[in-house]
Amino acid sequence: MKSLRTKLAAIAIAVAALIAAPAAAHAYTPGTPDTTVSGTPTPGAPLTLNALSFDANQIVTFRIEGVNGAGITLAATAISSSPEFPATTDGSGNASVQVRLPSNASGTYTVYVTGPKNGEVVTETTTFTVGLPATGGGSGLPATGVDSASLMGVWIGGGVLLLGGLAVTVFAVRRQRQDV
Repeated sequence: MKSLRTKLAAIAIAVAALIAAPAAAHAYTPGTPDTTVSGTPTPGAPLTLNALSFDANQIVTFRIEGVNGAGITLAATAISSSPEFPATTDGSGNASVQVRLPSNASGTYTVYVTGPKNGEVVTETTTFTVGLPATGGGSGLPATGVDSASLMGVWIGGGVLLLGGLAVTVFAVRRQRQDV
């Protein structure tokens, strides 16, 4: 009988460990690097691109793809040979660059911002459509895992297992004391 109790206790501990271990992985919260667009994208007009929450005082690169994307220039210069624009983040990890869309800009454009975040190089994206107000939201990191409200069943199940293990232990100790 003693070995049966030991086996039951070992199984209860193993089940609790199997349930509790994945719960830590589900506690992941996505980071906050983001890319935004300010203003209404209009052909021939300036547009501000923003990179948020990257590492402070680091170089980030803005790259824009879309119809006639090679014609996008920095708003402060007349000519640019590439639709890639480097910028240095401030002390908060934010950077912005003002670009001028080509006069024949049309359709949807994708903005990629590549730079360091917590020592890792990440690329954030957002899109905008010429003629429509910019929504400003970027992709951030993918939201994986679950929120804490959906973990309620795991916590209840773990509590039941703990109470069951405690009950088995108490009854085993009582029985052992009665046998003596």
